Amino acid sequence: MSEFNFTGFISFEAAYAAPTATATAKIGELREDEMGGRWRYCKAGAAITNPLLGLGCYAQPADNTPSATAIGSMTLIVTDATCTADQYANGTILIGAAAAYRRFYHVRSNTASDGTYTTLTLYHPIRYAIAGTEWATIVPSPYSDVRHISAGAGLMSVVCMALQTVTSGYYFWGKTRGPAYGIVSSTVPGAASNDRAIVFQGTDGALIMADEAWNAGNSQQYAGYLLPRTGSTYGGGDQTFMLQLE
Repeated sequence: MSEFNFTGFISFEAAYAAPTATATAKIGELREDEMGGRWRYCKAGAAITNPLLGLGCYAQPADNTPSATAIGSMTLIVTDATCTADQYANGTILIGAAAAYRRFYHVRSNTASDGTYTTLTLYHPIRYAIAGTEWATIVPSPYSDVRHISAGAGLMSVVCMALQTVTSGYYFWGKTRGPAYGIVSSTVPGAASNDRAIVFQGTDGALIMADEAWNAGNSQQYAGYLLPRTGSTYGGGDQTFMLQLE
């Protein structure tokens, strides 16, 4: 059984509460507010100084070798010389094997490395026996190291918006779905007819119109769509949009 509900409730007061130095929820935990907006519990890997930009996942995959493990086991020992406790919590691990036996598992928690290994506890049991000769790749929770997109321009995906500044290493609720407001990269969206879809600029996480971003050599990440009526009668474009990261 999961340690937390798929969608729990969060008040706006709690969602906008000041970030904390210690965690008060599990990384990646999902909550919904009164208006159907969604929030994920995140950790800032670096200072978040502009809360109106899309924030990206900085965490990178880790290659490991799994130990021999029997079918039905809820734990898995893998090589890792440096990880800290729960560094991979709510992440995933892919066990490399023949295609028919290749499996994707969800990580509940992990122990701190003993200098050689870490033990993963899984949300669901091992489906096929592991011989110990396979390869494995762990992908940490995308919410475990959230930073400004500029930290890895063009090579990061937006996972949330913070909506407030966050100190490096602090924990906060990042918004992933629902009404939001963002900084634009160039032209304010919505001034022209049929100008509704917006994406995140790959260099900084600012908003940019889809027709400016989707061209030869670029497929920047979809952010959502404009909410209010726009156009010259209403002062041009707008930056209030329906965030659609999940």
